[in-house]
Amino acid sequence: MYYSTPKKLLIVGGADFSEDLFKEVYDNEIPIIAADGGANFLTEKNISPELVIGDLDSVSEQQIQNIEPEKIIRISEQDSTDLEKVLFNTQSPLTIGIGFLGSQIDHELAALSALVKFSHKKIIFIGEHDIVFLVPPSFSLRSFNGMRISLYPLDEVKVHSDGLQWATDGLTMKPTGQIGTSNKAIGKSIYLAPDKPKLLLILPKTVLNEAVSQLELAQSW
Repeated sequence: MYYSTPKKLLIVGGADFSEDLFKEVYDNEIPIIAADGGANFLTEKNISPELVIGDLDSVSEQQIQNIEPEKIIRISEQDSTDLEKVLFNTQSPLTIGIGFLGSQIDHELAALSALVKFSHKKIIFIGEHDIVFLVPPSFSLRSFNGMRISLYPLDEVKVHSDGLQWATDGLTMKPTGQIGTSNKAIGKSIYLAPDKPKLLLILPKTVLNEAVSQLELAQSW
């Protein structure tokens, strides 16, 4: 492991995201790790990451000159993505990721797959409009009537729920069968308790702060 912190950790990937999104999540008290091409954005903003981790095929030669050599961790093997390389080599109570959603579909699917592969970690990805994370064993969240609640299984999973317009109790969800996208909250809170670490929760970005707070409090798998 190359980096461990008792604080939240921000990982910046190479997918497109707006400066407004970065400003929304950036906190100079939170350490930043660049996943390969994410270093391009950071160095352009004169932000020095704690480390740059990846196979480094997406970092421009010009930008890499601006990073101290001891901060560059090249991992050449091609059996894992750059995001997975970062997750495998870092430790934090909560990992926040931007630059992993909304660009290439294959990269986005790989990022979502990593949420299940690293189910023992608390990870939340932030896009321009939505956030997504793996549902912990027990998770509650303040909501408002009509709020979009999307559940997406990456494998067969059952989930007890409260506060949803369409209840999930008694259902077996799986990618090729029953899914739970575009459900809605019907009150001031929702509660989810999946039986396996296989279920993604997709929410509007407007509830980011509440979701982060509740994810920090939740039990890990």
